[in-house]
Amino acid sequence: MTDDDRIQEITIHYVHDDIHLRRDFDHRLALFLRAQPAHRRWDITPLVDALDQLGRRIPSVEVTLRRDPARAELEVSLDFDLLRIPRRGP
Repeated sequence: MTDDDRIQEITIHYVHDDIHLRRDFDHRLALFLRAQPAHRRWDITPLVDALDQLGRRIPSVEVTLRRDPARAELEVSLDFDLLRIPRRGP
């Protein structure tokens, strides 16, 4: 299997306080990482730590991971909605 045949992108829904969705996130993330070439491995600990911290304030995040076959890099994008600040006064 060549690098181009492997999964190069995945979007996973991360929900901080839902144990079942969190397990699904962890499982899908692990499958994506295992599908990558052995010479392309990344330490995702900082990503998981950042999601745990972010999840305390923003509980639902879409996480997209993209692997560029030409470079040994993994790009991570986060997509989430911010809460509106209530308007005060008239």
